[in-house]
Amino acid sequence: MPPKKKYKNVDWADDEHFKKDRSIFFIEHSTECPIFQVKADECLSFFQQRIPEREFQLVRNKNGKQVPRDGAFEVCVSQNARTSEHNLWSGLNRGPPRRDKFPNYEDLVSDVHRVLKKFYPDKAVGADDDDVDM
Repeated sequence: MPPKKKYKNVDWADDEHFKKDRSIFFIEHSTECPIFQVKADECLSFFQQRIPEREFQLVRNKNGKQVPRDGAFEVCVSQNARTSEHNLWSGLNRGPPRRDKFPNYEDLVSDVHRVLKKFYPDKAVGADDDDVDM
């Protein structure tokens, strides 16, 4: 079995790492099966491709400070590291089958746009006024 990846524990809100244009995806995922980690990576990749003008960062299980709940896959997003988290998806009470625990990322796009427009409406990214209902 290959060794586990070591993730750098970075405080994205401190002055050294903070960028106003970097949104944060907070994903709590179970470690009981590798598919949870794969789906967390897929979520980040999807939004990086879907909204290329915005920088996204993935934070898993509060950088290892949170013990994930069994069967958990929850997706939260924040405008940047210094703003509040907004829960987009919870797969905690979903499944079996396991595939029900994971969101269709396309369904979350409008919610992500809503969060991004909430704090900086003049810098709305990737969405027209017709795409997002307030």
